[in-house]
Amino acid sequence: MRQPPIRRYDEDRVDGVCQDVGNAVDAASLGIGAWDEVPAMLSNAFPGSFAGLWNMSFTESRLNFQSWANVDPAFARSYAEHFAYVNPWSAYWNTARNGLVALSEDVSPARLYAKTEFYNDWLLPQRDAEAAAGLKLVGNRGETILFVLHFPLSVAEEYGHAAAHVLRHIRTGLGRSITLAGVMQAQTEDAMTAAALVERGRCAAFVVEGNRRVREANKLADHLFSSGRAVLVRNDRCFIVDPEADVQFASTLDKLSRGVNADDAKLFFRTSSGAWRVVMTALPAIVAPSSTSHLLPPRQLVLILVTELLPTADTTDLSVLKALAGLTHAEIAFCRRLMHGDSVTDAAEQLGIAVETARTRLKSIFQKTQTSRQGQLMLFLSRLR
Repeated sequence: MRQPPIRRYDEDRVDGVCQDVGNAVDAASLGIGAWDEVPAMLSNAFPGSFAGLWNMSFTESRLNFQSWANVDPAFARSYAEHFAYVNPWSAYWNTARNGLVALSEDVSPARLYAKTEFYNDWLLPQRDAEAAAGLKLVGNRGETILFVLHFPLSVAEEYGHAAAHVLRHIRTGLGRSITLAGVMQAQTEDAMTAAALVERGRCAAFVVEGNRRVREANKLADHLFSSGRAVLVRNDRCFIVDPEADVQFASTLDKLSRGVNADDAKLFFRTSSGAWRVVMTALPAIVAPSSTSHLLPPRQLVLILVTELLPTADTTDLSVLKALAGLTHAEIAFCRRLMHGDSVTDAAEQLGIAVETARTRLKSIFQKTQTSRQGQLMLFLSRLR
């Protein structure tokens, strides 16, 4: 049964709410409580309201975390799946300063959005709770953490000022928890990155975030960056020097950083100085030892391995493939084109054969070299230097 609203919030009552919500934040930060208890504690202190705590990357249009109190589970799911991305208040919160506490009736009343999908299909069906008070904090990756209480317009004056006081009171503690969690998370990621690179001394290896930012690199990768022969680093972000390969690199990196399997996690390209192979692998996402990491989800890091297939043109003697694997002269010529970075189609054109003939020839080469994919074949050939 819905509780009637409280019409008066005196100093003692507000101080009690501040204490309860602050304790819930501290408990969640220390791992002895759940983040679901934080919006629940706030909402329960204001009968007839509902509260939400969520983490949104506005620049990437991605909801990282959400927790709702007094909201039907179906509406919570629909918010994560759709309404978080059409919420008209996002424009206001995206530009608001870090630490801001605001009342919707003062800065952006719900009636301004009366014709929007969000207002009619998500907010109104909840209950009479069009007014809101909210707190914005910025996470360690620039994402926005919002803590919002919705309540009826009929009690906007009483609830609004009291809720704003509570949000200002817990602002420092919540911000401190987020900062600490970010530091712990970065330390965990750094340890994982170092472990991924420790045994990668034979090729250029580096770890990047989904936005191309280089987190760590081995010495060979540093030399590769400095030479600019295959990979460039600008403003701490990496780029493949070949434009077409860079497009494929960006697409694959985006998939891997979002936890999506990528069949094209290997790419080949050539430059004026040689041919190159790039292998991309998503590192395991490790949650930092703090429940705050649920509010700040682990970042997906990607390991990049770059191998030079042909240091200088025509220096690799592929004739050994005749004795080693029984390849014909035509098949060896085909391998040489692949070592130069040609695609199957390009190799067919260079050798004056049909594409279907080239594909048949590649299958024969796979069988004779006991490989099954072009990436495996390139690695096999690269060891013949």
